[in-house]
Amino acid sequence: MKNQHDPLTPEEESLRFVSRFYRENKNNTSEAWKKILPHLRRDRKTSRRMWIYRTVAAAAVFAGILIGMTYYWNRLHTDWVIVTADAKPRELFLPDQSNITLSPGSSLRYDRLCFGKDERRVELSGKAYFAVHHEADHPFRVATPTVTIQVLGTQFQVEAATDSTTAFVASGKVRFSTGKSYCDLTADMRAVGQKDGNIRVTKAASRNELAWKTHRLTYRHTPLRQVVDELEKLYGCSITGIPEEELFLTSDFNEMQLTDIIHIINQTLDTHLSVEP
Repeated sequence: MKNQHDPLTPEEESLRFVSRFYRENKNNTSEAWKKILPHLRRDRKTSRRMWIYRTVAAAAVFAGILIGMTYYWNRLHTDWVIVTADAKPRELFLPDQSNITLSPGSSLRYDRLCFGKDERRVELSGKAYFAVHHEADHPFRVATPTVTIQVLGTQFQVEAATDSTTAFVASGKVRFSTGKSYCDLTADMRAVGQKDGNIRVTKAASRNELAWKTHRLTYRHTPLRQVVDELEKLYGCSITGIPEEELFLTSDFNEMQLTDIIHIINQTLDTHLSVEP
């Protein structure tokens, strides 16, 4: 028989430790698992959520890098199409079938690689008439040194100089912006955008804004001095013999030579206008 003072074996020590804390129906392993399992499930859901968040974040970062690389690639890789008009007006069709007529001495360019992807952007120097094909998802913009014109469905004319840009709307509507201010122009409205960002809007002063393209001139009780100014500008010439008295002209000229127009004016108003050689 073992004496109570004899040292305990390791097995006896373990049994004594368990018996000291054991209470019947208290240490229920099933109940313990019931309490532990919800925490484990929550941990798994949290881990899964974190994995999803990290995956989405990584995808967003990758997409941002891809967009940035595409943007800079497009910026660095361009294929400019440049069209110029020399002594005569020149007509062209853009890839979207918009029709443009360039005035003599004018030029237009656009990037063939970018045109029509997000926007349809052209850059103009000189004067041009635009008949734009409508595409709501791809806005059409004309850029000059001083303004940007966004087409809202229209036919219009733009004349771009170094320090100002003039736009005249034949039909429809455009948004005329200098960056500092903007205005919407509708049919028969004319705007001049200055280099300082200011805009001056008026009704068209002449019926013949588009005469260089249409070859039609219309005058209704128009001062002769104004008629002569328009003819000189349109035909690039100098006209002499203008009387001092104020005379007015009412007439239509459709696709006529300058010499024939001058002859009709002289016959109508009994003047002696002539074109300097």
